[in-house]
Amino acid sequence: MGKYFLPDGSFNEDAFRQSVIEALANIKSEKGDDFETTAGDWLSSYLKEVIDYLREKGLSGASMKIFKAAIDVSCGFGIQKVFLSTDYLGQILSSDDSSHEFKQPKRFSSDEKRSMIFKAALKVFSEHGYHNATIDEIADYSGVGKGTVYRYFSSKEVLINQLLMEKFQLIVDSISNIHSTDNDILQQIRRWIEFWIEFISENHELYRLIQSEAMIRRVEDRIMFYDYLISHLPMLKERIVSLNREKRLKTTNFYTVFYGVLGFIDGVVHKWFRCGRDYDLKEEIPVILEVLFNGFVGENTTKEHFFIPPEETPGP
Repeated sequence: MGKYFLPDGSFNEDAFRQSVIEALANIKSEKGDDFETTAGDWLSSYLKEVIDYLREKGLSGASMKIFKAAIDVSCGFGIQKVFLSTDYLGQILSSDDSSHEFKQPKRFSSDEKRSMIFKAALKVFSEHGYHNATIDEIADYSGVGKGTVYRYFSSKEVLINQLLMEKFQLIVDSISNIHSTDNDILQQIRRWIEFWIEFISENHELYRLIQSEAMIRRVEDRIMFYDYLISHLPMLKERIVSLNREKRLKTTNFYTVFYGVLGFIDGVVHKWFRCGRDYDLKEEIPVILEVLFNGFVGENTTKEHFFIPPEETPGP
């Protein structure tokens, strides 16, 4: 839909007319004698789709111009009937002021446009994958022109990198805030796990994008999400060690444990996706905490130690 608007936000009537003309011409060549009925049904459906899009984007002021252009083109093709419900007709009429002048849509700031593009890119990338996504789709979802997208991001690669880096940093900032408190170390870890589960639950599209194969593979200057966490939380291990005054947490092989914890959470989340996200992911938090803090093998089941920290290894 974004192709029907110029860079300044005004409605491009010529582009809309041309699009409708091409669509009706294709229908006419395919349907022959059934053209009028098929074309009327298609135009009715398409007008509803366009009007819904305008309402969602806060651009209802363009409804009357679009409606007039569509009717004008349809008459040229000999289409006698176009059906719209009273709800849609009411919206079209209410969008037209007494002077029948088109009301210019809201002008968005540079930051707002960038945010709109990011939001649309996240949706398109998560639904279609990075390689199948196109700038045209992103422009359509965002409501800005394709040229506007390219003014902010020179390529799809630049767009995905900047999108992920921005989201990565937001996550890092939240984790840093948790670990900047003087709370008990186990409480900090618990809060971090709760935060991460809640974040995934509320941002599952972003999580799927982060986890997708195309995004986590090292390609040129892309980096894995967990590597980004480690490199931007350089004192995480030291903070945990310094706060572990009562020796309640094993910090030996910290990075193995770090990746292991995140991997375990990933497994729980993947189960949630396989179940169609039909339950609240936050319900899994107690189970995750129980397994990570207390293990999943009963205390009396085995006496075997699988790992002895170096400082506890008996001397020769």
